[in-house]
Amino acid sequence: MSKWHVSAVACALAAVVAQAPAAEAKRYKGDLSNRSMTSSSSSGTSRSCLTSSARALLGRIESKFGGVQIISTCRPGARIAGSGRPSRHASGNAIDFNAPRGKKGEIIRWLASNHRSGGTMTYAGMNHIHVDIGHHFVSLASR
Repeated sequence: MSKWHVSAVACALAAVVAQAPAAEAKRYKGDLSNRSMTSSSSSGTSRSCLTSSARALLGRIESKFGGVQIISTCRPGARIAGSGRPSRHASGNAIDFNAPRGKKGEIIRWLASNHRSGGTMTYAGMNHIHVDIGHHFVSLASR
């Protein structure tokens, strides 16, 4: 990663971390209910439905930063809002989670530097982190 890219990520990260809105999971077409997104045993937050690559990524995050609160994992039929394309959540290749208190910025920096087998994303107005397996990208505070 170039020095310029690291600086750009750091500036964007500072803006994201400065915002501390309440966590709110984004709704996608294909979601079947307004189920609770806080219990790791409820539908939509299971770890067992994840692909081995997604489970391994989650394991690396938790081994380095401690346990995370899962917001969303597998959502069969989920589509990316506004595009109609299948979400990586539909195939068990994405995880939305809340970082342990005070560690969100550190986790995002680590993912931006180390997670090359997929994406890292945060959303404006939401507090969770999205990671997935697929094409590499970093998108901080996107709408």
